[in-house]
Amino acid sequence: MQIVLVDPGSSREEINEPIGIGMIAAAVEQELGTRAHVSQYFEPITGLPTSDEIRQSDVIGISTPLGSLRTVRGLVAKWKLIQPEIKPVLVLGGVIATFAPESLLSEFPEAIVVIGEGEEAFTLLVKLMQEVSREHWREVLGEASIPNLKFRTTRGVVSTRRKNVDLSKYPAPSRPFLKQLVSLGGIVRAESSRGCSYGRCTFCAIQHKYNDKIEWRVIDVPRIVQELCELSAAGVRHPYFTDEDFMGADPTRALSLARAIANEKDRGNISGDFSLYVDMRVASILAGKTAHHPSGVTVLTALQEAGLREVFVGIESGAGEQAKRYRKPATTDRNLRALQILRRAGLSMDIGFIFFDPEMTLQEAATNLTFLRSSGLWFHDARLTKEVRLEAGTPLVDDYQQKNLIAGPLDVDQLTFPYRWRSTQVESVHEVFRAWEAIEQESIYRLQAATRGEVPTGTQRQERREALGTIRAVELDALEMLITLTQQGGDPLTVDLSKFSRRRGDLVCMALEKFL
Repeated sequence: MQIVLVDPGSSREEINEPIGIGMIAAAVEQELGTRAHVSQYFEPITGLPTSDEIRQSDVIGISTPLGSLRTVRGLVAKWKLIQPEIKPVLVLGGVIATFAPESLLSEFPEAIVVIGEGEEAFTLLVKLMQEVSREHWREVLGEASIPNLKFRTTRGVVSTRRKNVDLSKYPAPSRPFLKQLVSLGGIVRAESSRGCSYGRCTFCAIQHKYNDKIEWRVIDVPRIVQELCELSAAGVRHPYFTDEDFMGADPTRALSLARAIANEKDRGNISGDFSLYVDMRVASILAGKTAHHPSGVTVLTALQEAGLREVFVGIESGAGEQAKRYRKPATTDRNLRALQILRRAGLSMDIGFIFFDPEMTLQEAATNLTFLRSSGLWFHDARLTKEVRLEAGTPLVDDYQQKNLIAGPLDVDQLTFPYRWRSTQVESVHEVFRAWEAIEQESIYRLQAATRGEVPTGTQRQERREALGTIRAVELDALEMLITLTQQGGDPLTVDLSKFSRRRGDLVCMALEKFL
C-alpha cells in the first residue's frame, strides 16, 4: 500500500520539523512493516507531491497547520481530478482538522478528518483499507471502532469516540528531512510528554486537543534518551521539546531524564555541546522539595548539567485581573520569583505574554508595561505585545459568547474568532499600534527565525537575540507613548510615532545586514 503524508509548512521564514507526519509514518511502519510504503513531503524542503505522486498512492494524509488552507485546497484540487476508481483515500489531520472538523468536511465532504492524536486512528484506517475492497471500505468504516474520526456517509456525518493514544506503544518519529533541516538551521523537535498537569488556562486549547481531558502523559525515559542519542549522531545540537508541560506532575521523572542525558554525554553518545529547550510552568520552577519529589531548582540544575539552554515560561500578564481572566494560577510575585531563578541559573528565557484582550482596561495596559519594566523584560527578544487569540475549542470562546464579545464567524485558516472590545480607548491603542508594528513585521520575523533552531554557536544566538531585544524595546517604547497619551486624554490616532519608526527601521536594517 502506497501512503503519502504531506505537511504544508509555515508561511514564515522559520522551518519547524514536521514531527506530526513523522509520528504517523513511524506508527504505520511499525504496525504494517513492508505491507505499507510511506512517503513524506514537507513543502519547505521537498516541495509538494505532484499530481502523479498523489494518483499513485492509496492514501494521502494532509496535515493542516495554521494558515495552510490555500495549500490544502491546491492539493485537494489535484486529488479531485483523479478517476474515482483509483482515487486515493483523502485524510485530513492536524490543527485545523482538530478544531474545525465541520468546516473542513463542509468544504471537502469526501475527506476523513482525524481529530486530535492520529497515530492509532490513521494506522487502523490503513489496516481497514487493506482488509476491505476499495469500493466497500467507507460502508464499514463506521462499524470499525476507529477513534478520533469525523466523516460523511449517505446517512450524515459520523463522529467516532475520542481517545488519547498510549504513548508507550509508539516509536520515535520517522525523520527523512533531518539532514536538510539541520543544514538549513531549522528547528528539530523532540518529545517527552503530552498534555498539561494544570490544563485550565482559558485561552488554551489543550483540553480539546487531548480529548477534553486534563491529562499529562509521558514517554518512557529510555526511549527519549535513545532518540536524543540518534539526533546527536545525525548532527543535531539544539532540539526543542514540544512538551506543553515538560516537568508536569513528576519532578522525579524529569530529574531522572536529566541524569540519563548527562550520563550519555559522559559516555560520548550525545555531543557535549548538545543543548535543550523546554517549556515549564511557573509552578514547576517554584516547586519546593517534598518527601517524594525534588525541588524545581534541583531539577533545573540537573537539566542544566544535561545541556538545558532555554526555558519557555508562560507569564502571560502582569495585571492581576487580566491574569484571573486567563485563569492563570501564578501571581505577579510568583512570576517575578520564577524569572529570578532562571536568571540566577544563567538560563535563557522565552516568554509567553498576552498583552491585549478585549476586556482590558487602559489601566491594565499601563500595569502590563510597568511589569515588563520592573521584571527586566523590556529588552527581551520575545514579542510581548500580542493580543489574545480567541481560539476554537477554548473556554474563553464560551465566556465571550455569553458576554456578546464574539464579533463574527470563525476564521478557519487561523482558527480564531474576531471580538469586540469593551474599552474604545484600548481598542484604538491596539489598532494604531498593530498597524504601526506591521510595517516591519516580516523583517522582524526573519530575524526571530535566525535566533532559533540549529544556530551554529551560542554566541551567535545571543548576539542575534540581543539585537532583536533592542528592536522589541523600541516597540514597547512606542506602545508606552500611545498608552500614556491616551490616559492623558489624547487620541491614539493623532500620535506621531515617526521617531520610533526611524529608530526601529535603523535597528532592523543593521541586524539584517549583520546576521542575514
